[in-house]
Amino acid sequence: MPLPRPLARSLGPLPDESLPGVLLRLAFRLDTSPAELSVRTGLTDSANLAVLPIPLLIGLARERRHTFARMIKAKDAEISAMLLDAHSSRYPPAQPSTNGRNGLTNQQHRWLFMHATRYCPQCLAGHDNPVEREFGGAWKTSWRLPPVFACLEHHRFLEHVCPACKSLVLHTETRSAVRHMPRWREGGLHPAQCRKFIDGQCGYRLDQEATSVQSLPPEYRSLQHFLLDLLDPDGPQVVDVLGHPTSPAHYFNDLRSACHLLRTSWPNSRHLLGSQELVSSLEAGAGDSDGSLSRSKFVRTASDMPLLAARPHAALLMAADRLLRPDAPDTFAGHLRTLINDNDCRPSKVGWTRAFLDNRPECSEGFLQAVSSVVHSYARGTLARNLKEPVHATRFRPEHIPQFLEEDWYQRYFAHMEGIAAVHLRRTVALRLCQSASGGSIQKASDRMSLFLSSPAIKDRLADSPKRVHRWARNRPDPLEFESAIQDLATELDARSDLINYEQRRKALMEWCIGPQPWEMICARIVVPGGGFTPGGGFPTDLSDRKRNIASVILWTLVTQGEHVFAPTPICDQQDPKTQKKWRMSVDAVWARIQHRTQRPTDDQLITALKDYAAYLIPILDRGGIPSIEASPWT
Repeated sequence: MPLPRPLARSLGPLPDESLPGVLLRLAFRLDTSPAELSVRTGLTDSANLAVLPIPLLIGLARERRHTFARMIKAKDAEISAMLLDAHSSRYPPAQPSTNGRNGLTNQQHRWLFMHATRYCPQCLAGHDNPVEREFGGAWKTSWRLPPVFACLEHHRFLEHVCPACKSLVLHTETRSAVRHMPRWREGGLHPAQCRKFIDGQCGYRLDQEATSVQSLPPEYRSLQHFLLDLLDPDGPQVVDVLGHPTSPAHYFNDLRSACHLLRTSWPNSRHLLGSQELVSSLEAGAGDSDGSLSRSKFVRTASDMPLLAARPHAALLMAADRLLRPDAPDTFAGHLRTLINDNDCRPSKVGWTRAFLDNRPECSEGFLQAVSSVVHSYARGTLARNLKEPVHATRFRPEHIPQFLEEDWYQRYFAHMEGIAAVHLRRTVALRLCQSASGGSIQKASDRMSLFLSSPAIKDRLADSPKRVHRWARNRPDPLEFESAIQDLATELDARSDLINYEQRRKALMEWCIGPQPWEMICARIVVPGGGFTPGGGFPTDLSDRKRNIASVILWTLVTQGEHVFAPTPICDQQDPKTQKKWRMSVDAVWARIQHRTQRPTDDQLITALKDYAAYLIPILDRGGIPSIEASPWT
């Protein structure tokens, strides 16, 4: 079958002209309808389906693209430039859907204006040449990108409604379920005419200058220059976000998430907006009149829709950009905690957090580092489906976290915090670090940290501490102090190259204890002061298996940096239940003296010997070995 001949008359595409714009101008020149023209040029296959499907705004199949280019006597590259996917490498919402679903049903495309557009009347009027004077200027592709809110050539904000009928421009809403360009089957309409088609035709020429024009303030001109440079394929390859260099694509994902945050946290975000016009717009609520184009009953969906109204949306972009520009993620993390922190709900229950975790946008390193310090905190197990993976990839992993926070870490970051037992703090910080590294709920972190523990009661005790700490932290003068300290510690660990695999040590010592021969050598190093049980003595002359069990527990805590209740007790487990209870009470008593710095002389001697023993065991364990219970530094 011979190929159809190209159109006898055509129009060369204008710079940045969109596919609908080309069809509108060309149909006007040929005195036909855009629908008929779309069939003749191969965009659609049947007159019955002669509409411009919305997905064609994003991308065309190679065959259709080539056919359309040949029919209108243009180059394939010129056709590619008309489509939104020309910006996909730098602007992720413009990427074609992998599953074939395009439009607002695809969350990715909600940050494209596919069912209406902004415009500049002066650009529609065209330049002073015969072709543009007769057929008008370009309906630009960039006008359908939310970051483009101004015309820098004419120093003005873009418009989005017809001045005469106040309807959205090129709005695809119809009475049927089929969405297509308005009056697509009608010919004779000028490309710049308003095409409102419900309740009569408007026909107002949008290329006529409005009576009042919103001039572009310098700060908005600077922001628009910056955003256009990032959208330009030849523009900057790197942009700084929260102190970290990132790609333009990641920056635009960050910008979208920050805009969503400002809207979902309203009115807590009011002080960050810096625009009374935007404040008034958000107070009135977003609807179709201001260009959200969302009829969803779910607030989080509407809040993630850009506003067609250029000036308030530009103010929102500017406020979001200011959030992303500090030198360190901690500043944004502080804003994030403030905006989503509510006395009646945990961070994991807030709409923005759920939406962010559902969508998992590819964001910058600085943005993820800031968000990860907030969104995982105290997440419930019922939300585990949203938290399967960590938000931010950390260098440290769960195996690098001791079950009971290292004393040095505790003293430097948390010891000054009063009002709660140190044991709950140290357990909770360990769980939060594990959660940051592996993702998931706090219960999932508890399950991970309680590996190699046989007692369900101990596991429950481990999981109970975060609840206590959460209540305590919320009632402190600074409710964010505790989480900020965790983030500071996580940042330190992320920069370290000497991380210790504590989980490997715990696994190797799961059934380990001090053997009889090393115990004899330890006992020989303990000198019992005169008086035995008298004050100043305190360590009985009986250095039996009960004391060997205590020493094994203390040695385990020194090697694994764990808590004594987590330690395996194979010696104690061989005794009868009554004896086991007494021996565990003995371990608790010695541990209490160590924690409260009230050791007796014999305690100090024992600990000194056990530290030597630990220094001997650690290299063996870190090499992946399992030492014999009879091995010791003294043999």
